[in-house]
Amino acid sequence: MKQTDIYTEALTCLRSILLADHPEFQNWIDWLERDIEDWSQRREVAHHLRAYGGMGSFNDLPSMRGNHNYIFDFLKSVCYAFGHLYGKREGISPEVLMEECLHDVEQAADPPIRD
Repeated sequence: MKQTDIYTEALTCLRSILLADHPEFQNWIDWLERDIEDWSQRREVAHHLRAYGGMGSFNDLPSMRGNHNYIFDFLKSVCYAFGHLYGKREGISPEVLMEECLHDVEQAADPPIRD
């Protein structure tokens, strides 16, 4: 059985949440499917990055249901950070880069408590 990487899993989770909470956004569900294929087949992230920014972008989707909203936003941030940095960091594996992205997004999502 082929092991799936974290980026593919994150994209798959984004697609699953969107499908469960907003099946009417078939265009974004299809978009994420293409992102998964692009990464799995060619290690390309350009299509995914085009989803962010501008009117009607991935960032403009309505809230997801329940705790899906937090998870969706977290995974969206991780995928954007990974896609943005992938290819810009010479000599770093996708796995190590993803670990860095997860760490950075976790830190941003949970700011330190100050007295």
